[in-house]
Amino acid sequence: MRKKILALLAGSALLASSACGLGSSGAGGGDDTITIGTLFSVSGAGAKLGDKMRKGAELAVEQVNSQGGIDGKKIKWVFYDPAGDTSTAVQQTNRMLDSDGVELVVGGGGSSGIALAMDPITSGKGITFIATEGARQIVEPAAEHRLTFKTTFNDTVMIEKLIEYWKAKDVTRVAFMPDTSSFGQSAQEELERLAPEAGIKVFTAAFDPAANDLTPQVKRLAGNDPQAYLAWTIQPSGVTFLKNVRSVLADRDVMVMHGFGFVDDRYMQQAGAAAEGTILVSPKLPIWDKTDDSDQQKAAMEDFATSYAEKYAGEQPNVYAGQAYDAMMVAVEALRATGGDPDGEKVAKAIEGLGSHVGVTGVFKFTPDDHSGLTADDVAVVQWDGSRFVPAE
Repeated sequence: MRKKILALLAGSALLASSACGLGSSGAGGGDDTITIGTLFSVSGAGAKLGDKMRKGAELAVEQVNSQGGIDGKKIKWVFYDPAGDTSTAVQQTNRMLDSDGVELVVGGGGSSGIALAMDPITSGKGITFIATEGARQIVEPAAEHRLTFKTTFNDTVMIEKLIEYWKAKDVTRVAFMPDTSSFGQSAQEELERLAPEAGIKVFTAAFDPAANDLTPQVKRLAGNDPQAYLAWTIQPSGVTFLKNVRSVLADRDVMVMHGFGFVDDRYMQQAGAAAEGTILVSPKLPIWDKTDDSDQQKAAMEDFATSYAEKYAGEQPNVYAGQAYDAMMVAVEALRATGGDPDGEKVAKAIEGLGSHVGVTGVFKFTPDDHSGLTADDVAVVQWDGSRFVPAE
């Protein structure tokens, strides 16, 4: 089956309008197309992650179009690169909807702050928006974000999984270092809310996402004798965290951890020896080949990882590519349920009625009250062994 899909991909043309930073102009979807718009930062500080996200979405579009599209309508894909800048993303979002005729938006620039800024624009114009960013505020409360969904874990779910892991390891004192972005601060709120109920004391020191030295924060937190150090960021400063923690605490036996925003082998490789042993909460994709065959996600993850690698010259996908792929496929399934009608209200109701959608990131079960659709059961705890991610001990 996979070979058949790949053969179809090789012989099909992707209906896409693409321009980094400038976007594309022209009318939206006609009788034979549906226009989907996407923002991912493929330049700037988040370029590494954004490039993988773009490829994940591109792969989904090509697969759908090569198999006949959505009720006979091909996807016309409009792509913009905000380069991590929120004001640029706002301009691009307005242009997509006002000039490019975009009928549905997938992808929020690779930044929670950007996705949060896009939401009132898309909602205000009655457009369904499926974000690929992490902060729970993008979709919570669902009643206030009726047309907005996301294919990432809410940080609440990830914190719940972390607490479960800490309790199993008898960890009761945690040093927490979130960055000051929307992503980091959302996690801080949840950890500081949930940890006391579990008997875990949290010592927090936030940091600027652009920081290049976190030694002062690490030393200050070390005075509390924590058993685990946890960082929460998607920025390269997470590499600095790993190096500084290992340097300051070289003689201490502590657990060094990262949140799900840092599950990228390139960051681990950049940190070198300082990354070895790092524990992260993550979707299952990085360890798909070590997942039990009975797992209902196994086939989906294997097909995605294999198809991605074959399309992109052996390159391996990461969780960001998976999130983008899932977002596009959720959009497609919802559009099929509406008979190809991109009306925002209809698409939103269709997403809420998908039931169990087996994706690369997890088994999505969207409801009118849950526009993320993932639970702690979809989360894996992984560890970097020096060369790849493996299940954590």
